[in-house]
Amino acid sequence: MAAPVAAGMEVAVIGGAGTIGAATAYTLATRRPDLDVTLTDVRTDACRGDAIDITHANNHASHAVGEAAAPEALGTVNAADPGPGAVESADLVVVAASGAGTQEGGRMAALRENTPVMDEVGGWLAELPERPVVTVTNPMDRMNYRLYRAAGWSRERFVGYALSETARVADELARLRDADPEDVYCPVIGEHGEHIVPLYSRATVDGEPADLDGEEREHLTDYARQIPYDIIGWRGADTSSRWVTGRGVAELALAILDGGTDEPVGLSTPLAGEFGYEDLSLGVPVTLDGDGVAAVHEWELSDAERAALDEAHDSIRETVAEWE
Repeated sequence: MAAPVAAGMEVAVIGGAGTIGAATAYTLATRRPDLDVTLTDVRTDACRGDAIDITHANNHASHAVGEAAAPEALGTVNAADPGPGAVESADLVVVAASGAGTQEGGRMAALRENTPVMDEVGGWLAELPERPVVTVTNPMDRMNYRLYRAAGWSRERFVGYALSETARVADELARLRDADPEDVYCPVIGEHGEHIVPLYSRATVDGEPADLDGEEREHLTDYARQIPYDIIGWRGADTSSRWVTGRGVAELALAILDGGTDEPVGLSTPLAGEFGYEDLSLGVPVTLDGDGVAAVHEWELSDAERAALDEAHDSIRETVAEWE
């Protein structure tokens, strides 16, 4: 593992005025105060307001209450007009831009509006040297692949965020087994959204096999699929699961900037034959390095898991085929 994020490193958040983009920027800036963060969005004034607000959040060391958490150094949080210039100095780019939110019935509702957004952002990237890109925009697997094609960069640079399902499964599994979520392990791969594939064959609690029965597996899968829409229903249709996603995206970005991961995690990346799939992006076990995806790990899956992964592949591939 590499040393922590070097001083002066920068993350650009495209879609920084949205709930996910703003939550990601806030988490990045407060978790690593010496990091430079740039927010860009067509809603430039909203980005400017968020940038100032986040900057103020990092200045609580100016009074006695905040002194205990005083950072050694402060980076900058800025807003930039959309375009290649907003990301040209960034060491890593987060793409959370969206013309539509997540709605009951599936993330596919955003496909038509967000496809041209990825083409535009990919055009920005095509003008710049390669660097890691974390895609959050829904439907994420499809948008990660669309962005990769539009940018023309190496496929390893494109990492699709899909860790919220893993966190949700861990939370519910911990409740089922009266365990600490930190002692629960159950990686999730497949499509981000409707065709998630929790790998129950690898699930453990306190280091021991979870031995989940069919009813428990069905419950956990249904829970992870449905809870984002429940949250929208409780909080309002103009919002989303901002905190779990914002924290997860920030942690993913920092892991890449820190040099990567030693253990595989379930993330989406363009495939070229791994698991027998190609010409699409799909959630699979990967390890990371400072450039993005270091390796795809072709784990042995149970028959049920492989069938579910094939269904996820077929669903995404149907969309991609329409682009060809």
